[in-house]
Amino acid sequence: MATPDILPFASVRGSWGAMGEQVGQIFAPLIGDHLDAWIAHVMRETGAPRHAVVAAAQPYAEPIQAHAPFLWEELEGMARGSGIPLDELLVLQARAEVLRAKRPPKAPPVAPPAECTTFALGGHRAEGGHVLFGQNVDLIPFLEAYGVIVRQHPREAPATLMYMTAGLLGHNGLNEAGVGVCANFVDDPTGWGEGLPRYLLSRLALREESAETALAAAMRPPRAASRNLLVADARGELLDAELLRKEAGIIRGRDGLLVHANHLEAPELQGYETPTENSLRRRERLELLLTKGGAALNVADARRAYRDHANAPHSLCAHPFPGRNVQTVVSVIGDLGRLELHAAKGAPCRAVYATYTVATCQTGALSVTVRDEYQPAHSRQIPLAR
Repeated sequence: MATPDILPFASVRGSWGAMGEQVGQIFAPLIGDHLDAWIAHVMRETGAPRHAVVAAAQPYAEPIQAHAPFLWEELEGMARGSGIPLDELLVLQARAEVLRAKRPPKAPPVAPPAECTTFALGGHRAEGGHVLFGQNVDLIPFLEAYGVIVRQHPREAPATLMYMTAGLLGHNGLNEAGVGVCANFVDDPTGWGEGLPRYLLSRLALREESAETALAAAMRPPRAASRNLLVADARGELLDAELLRKEAGIIRGRDGLLVHANHLEAPELQGYETPTENSLRRRERLELLLTKGGAALNVADARRAYRDHANAPHSLCAHPFPGRNVQTVVSVIGDLGRLELHAAKGAPCRAVYATYTVATCQTGALSVTVRDEYQPAHSRQIPLAR
């Protein structure tokens, strides 16, 4: 039987620059393809030439240097390792910001995308006293091809296990202190501007050892764009921050559950928008699946929820439909008790979940396991990056 298609995996260690260089070397072709595909997408959407797309990313260098210098060091290492110029790699760190910046001033307004459904659960809702969190990452379909899992063992921060698209420094994941973070879209009606690119906020959170300090770290720098961050820790703290550029609303988990889609729910942000049917239906469906019956849930239950197609086309497992060219490009479920990420490449209805672990980071485990209730078990040996 053929080995299922799973996300490429790299395990790196050392200084921030050394880890960036290793990732750059390992994923150089994938990073280059991702960069070319995204720049081509911006050019098609805006009419801007390539040099203007690259130029639009340069204002984000200073906020990274000022507010996340460890990430600037990592980015410099990635440039060395991949052979891709640093100014071009900046485009990937600020993908959405660059796209918005290059839209013509008089272009018709574009409806905000409805991207991603997230959850966290603990207490009596999770088996074995564990805390689970997860995200169906819904993006433009071509981004599925560039997803990777990176395990980092830095010298001065907790080891981390993260999903990202090759060349981008972060998206979601967990660390060995038992902190997990998901990041998805909410819109700011006042627009976007200067500040730290939204994807990098997750990396600030993953340097911390509790959900409270993780969220505080992510909220500290000025933000270039709005972002929703769901943060959980192994002690059962469940938090969600709806981050507009200048304002924020915090939601705390209730009765061991926190669910979020793409509309604002914090009381202090009500009236800022009209939620879309798509976001409302996904959020309602995920809460129903995670609470009906009242039984404690495990990772297999979360997988089944994320494969759900009820309310299509407004389903948790997302597929493009007229007016919404978005699909689930990866499904990620984290177990903060076992320090594992379970990730399915592409729409989970047609993919298997592979299990990646951070618990063995100190000893350098070499394998990733594919074991899914929908598929036979597989084991795939993947070289450890040195």
